[in-house]
Amino acid sequence: MCYKMLVVYFVVLFCSVLCDSEEDDDLGYGLTIGNAIDVFANYGDLSQVTQVVSADYEGYDSREVVVPFNERNIRVFVNVTSKESTSDGITDMDVLLCETFDDLLNAYFRNFRIEGTDKPWKAFMGDWIHDEIMRTFGIVYDSNPDNCCYVLVKLTKRHKTVELDDIEGAAAKDYVSRAIEDLNVSDTSEIRRFMRSYGTHYIDSYVTGNFIYQVFKYKRTGYNMLRSYIRIRNSRRTRPDNLRFYFSSYFLKQVGDIRIASGNKTIEDWARNNLRDVQYLYSRPSLLRLHYNPVLVNKLNELMDNGALLGLGLKTLRPLFKDRHKADKYAEIVENDLQLWEINA
Repeated sequence: MCYKMLVVYFVVLFCSVLCDSEEDDDLGYGLTIGNAIDVFANYGDLSQVTQVVSADYEGYDSREVVVPFNERNIRVFVNVTSKESTSDGITDMDVLLCETFDDLLNAYFRNFRIEGTDKPWKAFMGDWIHDEIMRTFGIVYDSNPDNCCYVLVKLTKRHKTVELDDIEGAAAKDYVSRAIEDLNVSDTSEIRRFMRSYGTHYIDSYVTGNFIYQVFKYKRTGYNMLRSYIRIRNSRRTRPDNLRFYFSSYFLKQVGDIRIASGNKTIEDWARNNLRDVQYLYSRPSLLRLHYNPVLVNKLNELMDNGALLGLGLKTLRPLFKDRHKADKYAEIVENDLQLWEINA
């Protein structure tokens, strides 16, 4: 009898070691489609583990290799497939109109989607003070940021776009299935322990590459005139292009510094020196130079690296759960927590 119990003990211990080993093998920090992350682990400061903005962090070293994504993630599905496309070249210039500072943040993170939250930017920068955020956008601190309007100008160079195929029918890893089977969804503390172990969301899509950006702060009247001009220009493509006129000092309160999403200071320095716009007595860096000079666009295209995350789609781990009641309850807790964190960020 004792011998049998000893055999059972060693079998259980051996299986446990195998499971732990398999789980360790599935842990990583790179950008892997279908893998799961715990959004709450770095909520409010995801920009520290994803390269999404240019920032002068304390101890920043330009010699370090920049990677777009460096967040702990775990493989939770067995058999997911994805489609991938690559491109190489700068796309058209985007001129994004933002009536408030919150609109500016939403515009910057418009290609980031986190199921359960309406403001993905808060997951990345919600814990930052306004001074830090404004410095990241190349503008000086303003205690009342909504007393003016903003225009975000950017040129994007996409490198890789990856999207998960239909996940219906995808099987969960064995150790995840066992954890779900043992999960008591009536106990919120148990659900949150599961989140910390296996994540809250899986990576449904991502885009890597880079983009260069600049923020212009506008007086309300100047902003309204620019908005009207763009509306007319878009409806009548044959009209002369007077866009540069609406970016003159007469309409502006401040011209932000040129920044690049990967944080590459060499490219930022090049842009400040080569993209200077001269108007009357003023000379200042402006991305509008690229609107009129294809030679500079080609040069910038050669310089730009692929060190930034341009878009990210995260969906809750609902497909892991075969029991619909458990799936709904899990997603409800995740989304409710996200809403609370969003409000408090």
